[in-house]
Amino acid sequence: MVLNKFVTMLNFFDTVPVPTIVVNKENNIVFINKIGLQFLKLTKQDFFLRPLKFLFPEMEINKLKTKENFTSFYNNSNGVNQPLLIQFDTHTIENIEYKLFYILEIKNNEIDLNTIHGSFIKEKENEIELENKFLKIKNKELEEFNYLLSHDLQEPLMSIISYSKLLEDEYQDILDDEGKMFVKFINKSAVRMRNLISGLMQYASINKIEDLVETNFQIVLEEVQEDLANKINKYNAIINFEKLPILYCYPTYIRLLFQNLISNAIKFSKQDVYPKIEITYSERENDWLFKVKDNGIGIDSKNSEQIFMIFKKLHTETIFKGHGIGLAHCKKIIEFHNGEIWVESILGEGSTFNFSISKII
Repeated sequence: MVLNKFVTMLNFFDTVPVPTIVVNKENNIVFINKIGLQFLKLTKQDFFLRPLKFLFPEMEINKLKTKENFTSFYNNSNGVNQPLLIQFDTHTIENIEYKLFYILEIKNNEIDLNTIHGSFIKEKENEIELENKFLKIKNKELEEFNYLLSHDLQEPLMSIISYSKLLEDEYQDILDDEGKMFVKFINKSAVRMRNLISGLMQYASINKIEDLVETNFQIVLEEVQEDLANKINKYNAIINFEKLPILYCYPTYIRLLFQNLISNAIKFSKQDVYPKIEITYSERENDWLFKVKDNGIGIDSKNSEQIFMIFKKLHTETIFKGHGIGLAHCKKIIEFHNGEIWVESILGEGSTFNFSISKII
C-alpha cells in the first residue's frame, strides 16, 4: 500500500520538536502538532478548520514571504498577549499548497529553525526513504501473489472443471447415480474455488490507490443507478437520495462502495416486498457521515461486525448467492478515506449502513 502523502506529512510534523501549525489554502487550520497543542494549550476540537486569525488576529498572511521570520502575538492561557517569533514556509502536496508556521521562541530569544532540527529532519527523511523501500518490496510481493492467483492457481482449476464436465457428459451411461453426484460435487467445488480466487484478486487490487479527485457524489449515485438498472427494474427497487455533496475522494472506489451497498440492499430484500433504499448524509466537524437505509431482512446484532470480514457469509449459497466479499471491499475503501463503516439493524426490520469520509484524507 502506498502511504497517502498528506497523512505522511502530518505524521512527520507531529514529530518535529517545535510547535508547528499547518494551514490550508482557505487559511483555515487543519493541523497542529503535539508539542504545538501543549504550547498553545489547545485540543484538536478547539482549532480544527477554524481560521488562523483565531490564534493570531493581527497576522497579515498575504504579506508573508517563504522562510521569513516574523513576530506575532498570542493571547496565552494567562490572558497575556505573548510575543512569539514565528517562521513561515509553504509545502505543496498533490498540487495543493499548505502554509506552515513554526513557533520558534518568545521574541528576543531567536533560534534558527535549521539549527533546532536540521539533523532531526535528515533522520526522518532517512526513515521515510527506508519505509518507501519496504513498501516497494511489499508491493512487488503483492504483484507476484496476484500473478499466482490469476495464472498458476486458475489453470489447474479450469482443468478440473473441464474434465469433470467431460466425465459427466461422456460417461453418463456408465456412472451410477452416486458417481454422477460425486462428479457434480467436484465441478461445483472447483467453480466455487475459482470464484473465491476471483474475489480475492478483486480485494487485493483495491490496494492500488488512484488520485484524490473532487467528486460530485450526486453524479456518482446516478451512474451507479444506471449500472444497476437491470437489477433495480427486476426487483422494482426504489432508491431515494437527496442532493449529495462534492467531496475529495477516490472516485472509482466510492462508486464501488455505493454499488456494493445498493446491490446488497436489493439482494437481501424481503419476499414480496419492493426494496426501498434511502441515502442521506450530514456534515460533521471532522468528516461527512453517509447513511444507506433499506427495508430488507435485517441483520442479527451479534453479526454486525462479522459481515465486514472477507468471505464471511451469514446465509448459505442456496438462499443468497455471493462470495461474502462485497462488505469487506466497502470496509477497505472507507479505511482509505480515513473513515469508519458500521451497520445498525434489527433482524426482520431492515438495516442502515453508516460510513464516514474524513475531511483530511
